[in-house]
Amino acid sequence: MNTQQARLGVEGYLAGMRAALADLPPAEVAEIMEDVEAHVSEIAAELGEGETLEQRLGSPEAYAQELRTAAGYPARTEVIKKHKITGKLTKSRIAVWGFAAAVVFTVLAGTVSVRDPEPLILPAIVLALSFALIHEQGPELAKVRALPEVQKAKELLNQPVDTPAGKALAYLRSLQPAWWLLRTLLLVLAAVLMTRRDLLAFVLVVALAAAAFYGGPKSKSDRRWLWVTLPASALAAAVILGLIDIAADSVRLSSNSYPSYQVYQERYENIYPFDSNGKPLEGVLLFDQDGKAINAPDVGGQRCPNAEPVIPANKYPRPKIDWQNGQCVTIPPSISQPPPASSEPPTSSSAPPSSSSVAPPSPSK
Repeated sequence: MNTQQARLGVEGYLAGMRAALADLPPAEVAEIMEDVEAHVSEIAAELGEGETLEQRLGSPEAYAQELRTAAGYPARTEVIKKHKITGKLTKSRIAVWGFAAAVVFTVLAGTVSVRDPEPLILPAIVLALSFALIHEQGPELAKVRALPEVQKAKELLNQPVDTPAGKALAYLRSLQPAWWLLRTLLLVLAAVLMTRRDLLAFVLVVALAAAAFYGGPKSKSDRRWLWVTLPASALAAAVILGLIDIAADSVRLSSNSYPSYQVYQERYENIYPFDSNGKPLEGVLLFDQDGKAINAPDVGGQRCPNAEPVIPANKYPRPKIDWQNGQCVTIPPSISQPPPASSEPPTSSSAPPSSSSVAPPSPSK
């Protein structure tokens, strides 16, 4: 069969299927046919000389009936009930909007679920109540499908296959089996990480992972499974974001694992030097190992902005400058109790520096 004949055969076969499904709403027909067109084209390309699609797949009407049954729709001879939709808050509308809000909140709350699973309680309750409102409608969820907002969502998700959006959506749909497996692995990983904090959360998330893996293929024929698979997908996506956040925190902690000396240095306002016998010393200039002056915070200047600063600033002990009776008062340095004198004789390390030692730098003026 040449290319032109194959194309005409596929178009005629698909047209026959659409005619057999004409009693269904257009959005439902598009949903059933979205995967069929590519499949029929593949079968047509494999046909041998003189072989037809009917010989492989059966008549268009029979094939359409198989798909109709698999999707949970009534037979062609039955009449689908038309539900009058108004702007009122029906049970179906409450269920759909509650379902949508719970899925969105699951993405937001799920980003912290590995550290704290408690925020997931709220969307779980909303999803359970929403499912209770639509469960009685059966696998086809006819009343839900008839909602204008649901019809609009279906139109957005059923773009023509020859458009960029349609091609992108078709590609994403082809990745569904791989995503089902990845989603299960992500949820199991999240459950393992939750074990340290909440054993009940571990059990519930593992159960959700198992139910979502089982319900993935089922959701095409029984739309009620979407109340499990979509929240599971939202939680899995949130887990990815949460793991990225944890990794970023680890990087930040590792980069700060060796803080500078200034972070841990002890703050002081004055220094009282003593010799080895406990005798207080005056006019001592202090320098660090780099020859920089060791200057305590100028607390006196904070209390009395107009007071004369201590010069040089690394000279100890300092006088105390305080505010008394409406003016700045300079109080000579004193210590209530000197440290005990050392009973150990001076060691070689405490000997005075020789003349060859390097003198400290001159204090900065």
